[in-house]
Amino acid sequence: MYRLETVLFSNGERFPLLVNEKTGIPDFYSTLWVTVELRNQSAVNTIRNKLGTIQWIMNWEKRNNLVISNLIHNKVLLTESQLESLIRHMRINVKKQKNVINTKKSVLMKGGSQFIDIYSSVSLSHQYNRLTTLSEYILFLSKVINVSNEYIEKLTKLIKLIKESRPKNHKPLSIESELPDGVLDEFMSIANFSNPNNPFQDIGIRKRNHLMFILLKELGIRRGELLSIQIPFIDIGTVKSSITIRRTHDDKFDTRKKQAVSKTKERRLPISQKIAQLIDDYIMNYRSKIPQANTHPYLFVTHRKGKTQGCPISTSSFDNVIVPAMKKVDPKFSIIHPHIFRHEWNLDFSRKVDENNQNVNHDSSHKDFISPEKEAKMRQHLMGHTSEKSGNVYNQRYIREKANKILLDLQIEFQKKVDNYESE
Repeated sequence: MYRLETVLFSNGERFPLLVNEKTGIPDFYSTLWVTVELRNQSAVNTIRNKLGTIQWIMNWEKRNNLVISNLIHNKVLLTESQLESLIRHMRINVKKQKNVINTKKSVLMKGGSQFIDIYSSVSLSHQYNRLTTLSEYILFLSKVINVSNEYIEKLTKLIKLIKESRPKNHKPLSIESELPDGVLDEFMSIANFSNPNNPFQDIGIRKRNHLMFILLKELGIRRGELLSIQIPFIDIGTVKSSITIRRTHDDKFDTRKKQAVSKTKERRLPISQKIAQLIDDYIMNYRSKIPQANTHPYLFVTHRKGKTQGCPISTSSFDNVIVPAMKKVDPKFSIIHPHIFRHEWNLDFSRKVDENNQNVNHDSSHKDFISPEKEAKMRQHLMGHTSEKSGNVYNQRYIREKANKILLDLQIEFQKKVDNYESE
């Protein structure tokens, strides 16, 4: 079988590929696909996801004792039953399937009841992406393997069948997890480096983690943007302190194979003097004392002794060590995840805009009034979106909050009318 690896080149480029576990040799066609088509038009994580799908296809090939590229070489098409089997395979949940033996379900068919295998399935969006990758990969193979036009025509029909098998309603609902009021404030209180219930013992780690959660909450930045902040991007030597969020893709100073990066537009965000002081304290009194930390410009580094000490902190460490440790402090923290800070920031931003407009009596002619159009542009800038519409998903909770309040007000108003009528 093949394992998914990411090669880090000297120029900073990350190159994902599938490597044979026995020989250590990269798979020929998937590597060619990455080199020719994906490398210059897709993000590293996107390529990794596509190769993960190819791994799953290889799993099916091994179980069925065939290789799709060999079939194309020999101008042979998948049979109808093989195609159905492959499409069904693309819907299976890999992780759950490793630990769960498939069950059988009795279904009524012509000629009596029959037992069929039931497997755990991935989400509809995951199924859609897998089947899309499958169709793209077969199309690529048809381009690089010398076959007749007649065969390509038949293969095109097969690709069409694969695309038609993708789930139609694959986009997930945009309703995000909602935190009960006060839970995030309690979380931030525990995250404070001075809190005795903070789960981390080392004061330097406490200071680092506290600062990371502060930046997530107060700036609404993504986790990747947080972990890609570099010291030269920080301006704390002036009255107007700020942090610039920049794209650092393929940075040769970043030793992480799975690089944490900014997804969208670069932007300069103002920070309070309090945050500036926390940053200065962390850099001067803690980060500066970590071995190897001075070999790169990234703000947040690994403190624990070992081969990664002083290296930029990894996404895996943040997701699988820091956040889970915080969650264990209190069961109510279990629904907190890095991206929820971004949603909560947007909710606070909407409330602040509403409060601002109330202070000017909703007078649209007032210089401080924030119109919906202006609010959208402000949100776009602060979030780093390329489109004003990108912020709509983050504003859904506030819209629901306002709509629910109006609905309750209408019910109360109606009940008052009923009560008045009954009392007459």
